[in-house]
Amino acid sequence: MTNEAFQQAIINRIHEKGIALPTLPDVAFKVKSIAENPNSTASDLASVVSRDPAISARLIQVANSPLYRGVQPIENLNQIITRIGMRAVSNLVVSLALQQLFQSKSQALQQRMRRHWEFSTQVATLATMLARKHRHIDPEQAMLAGLLHGIGALPVIAIAEDIPKLQAAPALLDELILELQPRLGVQIISAWNFPEHFTTVVRECGNLQRTHEGPPDYTDVVTVAILQARSIDSGAAEENWIGVPAAEKLGVDPTSNPLDDELEETFRTLTEGL
Repeated sequence: MTNEAFQQAIINRIHEKGIALPTLPDVAFKVKSIAENPNSTASDLASVVSRDPAISARLIQVANSPLYRGVQPIENLNQIITRIGMRAVSNLVVSLALQQLFQSKSQALQQRMRRHWEFSTQVATLATMLARKHRHIDPEQAMLAGLLHGIGALPVIAIAEDIPKLQAAPALLDELILELQPRLGVQIISAWNFPEHFTTVVRECGNLQRTHEGPPDYTDVVTVAILQARSIDSGAAEENWIGVPAAEKLGVDPTSNPLDDELEETFRTLTEGL
């Protein structure tokens, strides 16, 4: 069977038997609900987050990273909420909780999950920095969008757990992910009831020729962050940066290195624990 025929057979199998979409981790679901309720208080949020010691510890680490830290170190949840606000804390908790989804029983697939998470966190970190240069774009929303941009890959990788031939064909698995990731990602974002701009990010961030009226948006930010992350991985700016509308809107120079020591520290904080 050729790769193309095998790929189509897998796609048919997914269509026939369906595919298990990941569910939003419990702590993420709860903090998201609290942040969306206008009657919620900071105490409500702190109470929910404190029930998950691992997330609480990671949140304090991130809050003390270069992206957020102030003159005085942050030592508890109440200080974090006071300093950066309920919605920002909620977005950070959701971001950190997403790591729980990047797990596989297969050692080879777990390594792929790890690489996927590391790339997503790098995109998220870069997206946050890009967003901070544009007042109308919320940095924490940009971070979450960066992490979610490739969420549709998870069910495809999960399918491979039951198909040894697919595990032994990494190039084919990459093709499947490339084809199915946007479509499945949109389904996941919809099931999790995230705002429409996240759906647009997942569906359109791979479209380098996407154009739209008005100032740059979250999709522009994530598209450029992906290109920056790929450039960092390859050690050189990619040729496909030339003429990318998102980069032009954001005023980003593709030949510049977006990473510095502080950004590297934040990236390490987000990937810790894998």
